[in-house]
Amino acid sequence: MIVIQLMKRGIVISSALLTFGFLVPTTDFVREVQAETPQKATGETNSEKPLIYQVNEHSYDLFDEVLPAKTEQYIHRNVSSADLLNNFFIKEAVKQSMMKFGTVITEKISGPFEDDILPELEYVLRETTKTFSNEDWEKVKMSNTPSAGLGEKIFHLYNEETGEDIFRFHVRRDQPPKQGYTFNFHYHTYLDQHEKHHTIGNIPWGKDMPPRWNSMIRV
Repeated sequence: MIVIQLMKRGIVISSALLTFGFLVPTTDFVREVQAETPQKATGETNSEKPLIYQVNEHSYDLFDEVLPAKTEQYIHRNVSSADLLNNFFIKEAVKQSMMKFGTVITEKISGPFEDDILPELEYVLRETTKTFSNEDWEKVKMSNTPSAGLGEKIFHLYNEETGEDIFRFHVRRDQPPKQGYTFNFHYHTYLDQHEKHHTIGNIPWGKDMPPRWNSMIRV
């Protein structure tokens, strides 16, 4: 009777983990479970209370006591968490961009920024992080202080453990001859050791010099 109860619990836990997409069982494992599952007799009622397991949203650890001896047959995949983190970074990118722009610049360029720059930023950010493992994500942090004055920095993603930058999102003031001022939005990535300047898009300002970043004063 004790063996059957343990087997039932193992099946319930495995099913729950499969439902959340954390585990990918091998074919042999599925066959073993099917072969070992005790069959209910006709009219038999289940007197056991249902097992309820609480999932900690901040932890995706699989505890030893709910796993078989060989855990190499499982693959821990957490794609939904990567999506949530990328979505969070994009929302923070908007907040930090508006903070950097200041009141005056925001009033003029927030529309084209959200329509043209933001979708491209989201795409390149997901491309940069698409190969990250769960361990990599645990170390990713986001800066929260855009540079003021004439500095280019909007935000950086970096490895908290090593301090190395992963992704840098910047904006530069350009003044092409006879074309007025333009804001050039671009990024640098660890994939090429931050050597290349990757343009996301440009937003024209006009002939008059724009205010300094993070300024609330009209000029």
